[in-house]
Amino acid sequence: MAIGTDERYQGLFAVPATDQNFTNAVANLSEQELADFLHDLEGSGGGHKGRIKAVEREIRQRGEASPEVLAVAKMDADIAAADDLYGDGMPYELERIENEVRFYRDQAGTALLEMGRRLIRIKAHEGHGKFLESLERLDMAERSAQYAMLAARKFSNTPTCADLPAPKVKALTVLDEDEIKTLEAGGKVRGMSFDDIDRMGLRELRENLRGEKEKAKKEKEARKKEREAFEKSMAQKDAKINELDMRLSGMEPPTREQAAALALEELRKKLFEEIQLARFHLGECLKAIDAAQRTDGATFPMLEKWADKEYAELAHFQPMLEELDEALRYAGPDRGGSEGNAD
Repeated sequence: MAIGTDERYQGLFAVPATDQNFTNAVANLSEQELADFLHDLEGSGGGHKGRIKAVEREIRQRGEASPEVLAVAKMDADIAAADDLYGDGMPYELERIENEVRFYRDQAGTALLEMGRRLIRIKAHEGHGKFLESLERLDMAERSAQYAMLAARKFSNTPTCADLPAPKVKALTVLDEDEIKTLEAGGKVRGMSFDDIDRMGLRELRENLRGEKEKAKKEKEARKKEREAFEKSMAQKDAKINELDMRLSGMEPPTREQAAALALEELRKKLFEEIQLARFHLGECLKAIDAAQRTDGATFPMLEKWADKEYAELAHFQPMLEELDEALRYAGPDRGGSEGNAD
């Protein structure tokens, strides 16, 4: 691409961004011309910081009326970021990079990261659909590619961890960013130091990681049971106090059915409130994601890194939703040990 040779805006490369002539000329560019001009400015090698900001400001001002311009600009920024972060100094050539992925796929250790870096570039340049076509040509499962790209994002700047065999690096992708930094600094993560991990077999490493996860899950469940037991005890005390108050005031305590009806109505109100709150908070989540995608200067790798931290949490929602659906569909008395206690 010859920078600054397009007749539509050839002279603007030398006009200061603060000049009214520059502002007027940019405002008169079509949406596609504006996107092309921004692309040329960003690829010119520097010296156009003010002009780039002015063009980006014009794009923002056109806002939602120009989604295609924003999409083109975002795609160009994503590609530039992928090349800058994961490139090797060579221009992008799909066939060459696919051959390099094949080479690194068959190696060990840091090769997994090198393969992941190249897959990130392919995905940024080609888009999701053609990226899947590339994986077919590489005879690579999408899950394996995702592991490699995740490993590249997490371990590219951690030489100690990157020296581990590829299967161990893949297993360690379950660690979050802070845990990886701790491990790289010589600390212990989930009861293991780097030397421990280096010494362990792959099966032992996976078992340790799984064991720590199960331990955290059990601790969480134990705290939940303790809280439920406490709440149940307090509810029983409140019920006894209320019954005693009624007897002292000469009123007959309600029958079990009456008490149950009152309790169910209160619980129905609580369930309704919680469902509405859940809907509201999920809506706020979508708004936060939309705001992140519209953040000025946010690139594809930045957004992927931002989203990765929370994406794993979504896996916990589906079982909870299924359990809630089943509970509501088949709601019935839970007699767990209460039989024989009828008045």
